[in-house]
Amino acid sequence: MTMEPFPEEHDLIALFECEPILTDKGVPWSYNHLTFTTARGDDRIVCGIEPGYHTLKFEWSKGGERLVSLDLNCVAGIRTENQGGTEALVVAFRDKNLTPLRIQLKPCVSVSWGTNIEPE
Repeated sequence: MTMEPFPEEHDLIALFECEPILTDKGVPWSYNHLTFTTARGDDRIVCGIEPGYHTLKFEWSKGGERLVSLDLNCVAGIRTENQGGTEALVVAFRDKNLTPLRIQLKPCVSVSWGTNIEPE
């Protein structure tokens, strides 16, 4: 079983503005390992997605300095979001205590994430 939802290939290419590096040529994206590498000014984004293993790795660096590094498991699904000049990757998790991770790439790079757990 693969991630659900999972974006169309053209939606991921449009978001990252590049073709991914595929581990296994000729294997459908939903069963492959995709690595997208893109730059936005001084920001460099590397995003590795393995839909069949429900994993996502994300690195954001600026001017050569790493700002964010995430190694995520139990990813239920991902989708792209494009509204009003804002473009993002939204990552949902099997654990419903985790809110979706939102990785915005345009107009500027930002990351937001949280939990649904009420404080005791």
